[in-house]
Amino acid sequence: MLKAASFWAALLLGGTAMAADFTGTWKLNLEKTTGDTSKVASDTMRLEQTGPNAYRTTIDTVLKSGSKTHQEMNRVYDGKERPVPGDGSSAQGTEICEITNAGDRKVTFKENGNIIRVLVSSVSEDGKTLTNRITTDKGQSVLVFDKQ
Repeated sequence: MLKAASFWAALLLGGTAMAADFTGTWKLNLEKTTGDTSKVASDTMRLEQTGPNAYRTTIDTVLKSGSKTHQEMNRVYDGKERPVPGDGSSAQGTEICEITNAGDRKVTFKENGNIIRVLVSSVSEDGKTLTNRITTDKGQSVLVFDKQ
């Protein structure tokens, strides 16, 4: 019985260790990104794990005009709907953050109870590329980030 328990514990821990690592510093690859980035000079995103399924996202963007923006968001990926200050949504905005069966991170953005966009983030098998697919009622854009 102990051997079976050890086998399952090792299997479960191994599966956790193999999960995609979203943490680190990521720089937007403008050449591989689709959507309107014509005003963006650079975009850097830092992801830190702050707890079980909890992450702090910091985004620093520099526009070609020279203006800069800084955003910080703390998200818990547990499938519960909650407001997330700093994500750019209105006071009526909420997010549902979850980790999919494939290991991707999914954020469903809502305004006044209506879904306005869905963001699905994935990390390449080699851990060097993070891809954000953003879907709205107007279509999809793909942001490609390289690990720094």
